Amino acid sequence: MSYRLQALAEADLPACHALFVASVHGLASRFYSAEQCAAWAPAREMDPAWRAGWAERLGRAWSCKAVSDDGQLAGFAWLCHDGEFDMLFVAPEYAGQGLALWMIAALEAEAQAAGLTEFTTWASHGARPVFERAGYRWLRDNRVLRHGVEIDNCLMRKSPATASEE
Repeated sequence: MSYRLQALAEADLPACHALFVASVHGLASRFYSAEQCAAWAPAREMDPAWRAGWAERLGRAWSCKAVSDDGQLAGFAWLCHDGEFDMLFVAPEYAGQGLALWMIAALEAEAQAAGLTEFTTWASHGARPVFERAGYRWLRDNRVLRHGVEIDNCLMRKSPATASEE
């Protein structure tokens, strides 16, 4: 199967939300409990407040979506203009095909063309190996509270200094 990267638009957000929920419950569930996945990605339709929040964040980011040759949304990502990778999700049925690394590289290239040289992310346990393969380095562990449930992740950074360590 082949894929193409396309610009992500606000109209794509409901489909991205559905993919996000499927990814958290289908992929991240290997690292997090059912309670943590439900707190992180409640299995319901995207409500207007959630959509407005995502639209605001998308508006200050470079973004893309990976679309399969049959037109299915396979993944999406956005990298904020301050260098923080805010979203990176692949649908479970498309996982392990290099889409996440492809999206990371594409968005980093856009950001670098705009003058950014350092990138950060709050990576889940599942995303950490992907970001490590993309040249990010662990800085510290972190814990967030979502709907009263603690969820662990870690802060990672990629900079010219970390790239030269490879």
